Amino acid sequence: MLKVGLIGAGTMGRTHKKAYDQLDHARVVAICDLQPEKAERIAGPDVKVVKDYMEILQDPEIDVVDVCLPTYLHREVVLKASAAGKHVFCEKPIALNIKDAEEMSAACAEAGVKLGVGHVVRFFPDYYRLKDVIASGRIGEPKVIRTSRGGSFPSRKDNWYADYSKSGGPIVDLIIHDFDFLLWLFGPVQRVFAKSVRGREMFDHTFVTLRFENGIIAHVEGVWSAPAGTPFSTSYEVAGTEGLYEYSSGSSTPLILRTSEGEQRGKSVPRSPLTISPYAAQLSAFFEAIEKDQPVPVSAQDAIKALEVALAAYQSATTGEVVWLGGTRHG
Repeated sequence: MLKVGLIGAGTMGRTHKKAYDQLDHARVVAICDLQPEKAERIAGPDVKVVKDYMEILQDPEIDVVDVCLPTYLHREVVLKASAAGKHVFCEKPIALNIKDAEEMSAACAEAGVKLGVGHVVRFFPDYYRLKDVIASGRIGEPKVIRTSRGGSFPSRKDNWYADYSKSGGPIVDLIIHDFDFLLWLFGPVQRVFAKSVRGREMFDHTFVTLRFENGIIAHVEGVWSAPAGTPFSTSYEVAGTEGLYEYSSGSSTPLILRTSEGEQRGKSVPRSPLTISPYAAQLSAFFEAIEKDQPVPVSAQDAIKALEVALAAYQSATTGEVVWLGGTRHG
């Protein structure tokens, strides 16, 4: 069984700890947070609580470090963890700039440890089901995609989300999930154009248009502008040459397939006491890659590609200009 040191006991730290409780082949043996009382609330029996993450890195019994810190702190911890010979799972986004992300990737490769990144949307059943729908040919060739994600502003006690030099705002922190998912489905992006409604600090409500190298167009909406208390929601819509497939988390029948043969409505995959959460599924896949010495399911290079799209969208929303990422410029 792999032993894990969890660094950060905030929202994602708590989420990851619950995920570990569903796994048999890995367990958390230590949790670090600058506020030890937060770590103690989720630690459980036989889990050490520390205030200095170096105690985790220096523990020879710990195999894996799980980094659930604010984005601007990722680089330092990942570099030190790799130097200590620990495998690393890092929450998304991998970093705030490409240079840091590539340095983190290179450091883990040179140390011979694996680096996985938490782009968990790939593991949500209603999302990976879309991959199967597209592969089946039921909607023909995909042409236009629309995604939406968000809710109210994610305020915290230290309010680091409001400092876009630390969070990257909803483009880099939030809809990077959709960028990763769309890259996974459709391949490289050719050009990016973004518009935003400016709110508390910079961009609170963002619309990003992606043109993929294969000609597919995607419209990605990110929302941090809903009234306080608004439930978090996600949706997508994929229009193909033979039909339309839709999902909306807020609907009682969230899945809709429309083709020339008619309309089919369905519910999400029912939850079972035996079903692990998407967060547990992504961690399980990462640990399996360690145990079998195979490629991790979401690599640093995958995360860097998603970050490139996010940073291009951020640049476009700032300048009002189209940003080209690759391929032949046409149209």
